Amino acid sequence: MKDRPTKMSENERETGIRLADRVRDLLLKIHKSAPTSEMMEKAITHVDAANESLEESVRLRWYEIDEKEIDDLTKERLTIEARDNSLFRGERNPLAPPIRVRIEKDDTGQEVIVGELEINRCREGPKGRVHGGFLAGLFDDVLSGAVRLAGGGPAVTGKLDIRYRKATPIDQKLRFEAHLENSTGRRIKAKAKCLANGVVTAEAEALFIRIKTD
Repeated sequence: MKDRPTKMSENERETGIRLADRVRDLLLKIHKSAPTSEMMEKAITHVDAANESLEESVRLRWYEIDEKEIDDLTKERLTIEARDNSLFRGERNPLAPPIRVRIEKDDTGQEVIVGELEINRCREGPKGRVHGGFLAGLFDDVLSGAVRLAGGGPAVTGKLDIRYRKATPIDQKLRFEAHLENSTGRRIKAKAKCLANGVVTAEAEALFIRIKTD
């Protein structure tokens, strides 16, 4: 912690996002291309150089830092870093699509968690379709927003049921909509659907369990 600033600069964050975007482009290029050995050797040289340039920097995750060292500014930075590096939403995580999530209200005034993204061929399963396992992960992430609607606090997924109704296409804008069903004690239930061009391709139900922290 001593060699890290307590507050992340906007330039640092934006540069990290640009780097992740470049790596996403590289992953797609690798998936799409049919290069010669010479082309791949050249690419390996560049990737090795990029890896070497990042070797000296190690990011400590929030739970790896002594609580005594965390002031308000540090906590703010760690919160942003955790979000930016999440598996599905993280703009600074090259493995994230990323999905962009927000809260809206429907016609009845009920709060709805909305997630939007486009999935490329790197996550393809059957011909032209999103891999079902990846779709399940997206549902789990979007549905977790129900924990916030239920008052927040740490919680884990206890159960996730998915019904695949139609093919979910790659290379098209997808929209996820989730809402809180009910919250009783430690149990939080939520439902969601995935839409492509306004058509429901899959639905999901989740149960989250509140947990105690040490």
